[in-house]
Amino acid sequence: MAALKKLPWNGLLTILFVAANVLAWSQVLAVQPHIVEPIMDPEVEALLSYIRSGDHSGETWEVTLTELEAEQTITWYLQKYPQIPFAYPDVEITPDYIAGEGDVTVPGLPVRVHVGAKVNVTLKNGLPVVKILSLSLPFPQPVQDAIEQGIQNGLQRAAELPVRFTSAEWGDGVVVVKGTIR
Repeated sequence: MAALKKLPWNGLLTILFVAANVLAWSQVLAVQPHIVEPIMDPEVEALLSYIRSGDHSGETWEVTLTELEAEQTITWYLQKYPQIPFAYPDVEITPDYIAGEGDVTVPGLPVRVHVGAKVNVTLKNGLPVVKILSLSLPFPQPVQDAIEQGIQNGLQRAAELPVRFTSAEWGDGVVVVKGTIR
């Protein structure tokens, strides 16, 4: 019993804590990135070019995206806007939900944290309404709650978009979105 009292418990607990932390981070960082080419989808590019031209007045539009096309377009945007700390998007489209995974990058550090979400998207008054079904974040619940609130706040900016959505048909691996240009 006297031997137990002589052990440096603070040092041992510190070593255990550091080892557990290293193990946890190594598992988080061990996820292989999902790499796709950065290609702007031609339908999205045509729609954006037409909107930028200013030669529109209430026309309808339609865009069809597969999972790969969505991943490529997101990757294209991420390369265009490197200040967005996200990389390697992996998208799954189903009739019931859209799942997305990728890596959050820590600016200035060679650290990637793998994250994911599953959402349900509906339309209301021409704007997307996103219900978060699940989040996969290696953070404590209060941090996850703050991130979810940030996502919801960001979605409020959809009202500023120059388009309104009239329908979104979610299928297995594909979505067809229709709308009008304001």
